[in-house]
Amino acid sequence: MAMAEGHHTLELVWKGFNILLFLAIVYYFGKRPIGEAFRSFFLKLTENLEGSEKELKQAKEALEKAKLEYEDAKRRHVEQIKLAEQTAQQIKEEEINKVDEIVIRIKEKARESIELETKKAKEELLRYGMQKAKELAIKKLAEDFQNPDLQRRYIEKSIRKMEARQ
Repeated sequence: MAMAEGHHTLELVWKGFNILLFLAIVYYFGKRPIGEAFRSFFLKLTENLEGSEKELKQAKEALEKAKLEYEDAKRRHVEQIKLAEQTAQQIKEEEINKVDEIVIRIKEKARESIELETKKAKEELLRYGMQKAKELAIKKLAEDFQNPDLQRRYIEKSIRKMEARQ
C-alpha cells in the first residue's frame, strides 16, 4: 500500500506538472490574443457606454430644446389670443361707431323728410284755406250782391272810377 500510495502521489505530481505546463504554454501563446480579445471586449463595452451616454446627452438637449420651443409656442399662442381679442374689440367698436353714424344719418334724413312733409302739408293747408276763403268770399259777395242797394252803390263806384281814368 505504501507503494500504491507513492505511485498515486507520483501520478498526481505528474498530472499537476502537466496542468502547470499546459497553463504556461496557454499563457505564453495565448496571452496576447486573449488580452487583445479582453481589451477589444472592454473597448467595445466602453464605446457602447460612451455612445449611450452621448445619445442620452443628445436626447436631454433635444428634450430641453423641445421644452423651450413649447414654451415659446405657448407664449406666442397667448399673445395671438390677446391680439385677436384686441382686434375683435377694435372691430366691434368700429362697427358700433358705424352703426351710430348710420343711426344719426337716418335720424337726420327722417327729420328732413318730416320737415319737408310738414312744409308741404302747411302749404297745402294754406292753399286749401285760401281756396275755401275765396269760395266763402265769392259766396258772401254773391249773397250780398243780391241786395239792390249794394248793386247800385257798386255801379256808382265803378262809374266814378271810369270817369277818373279818362
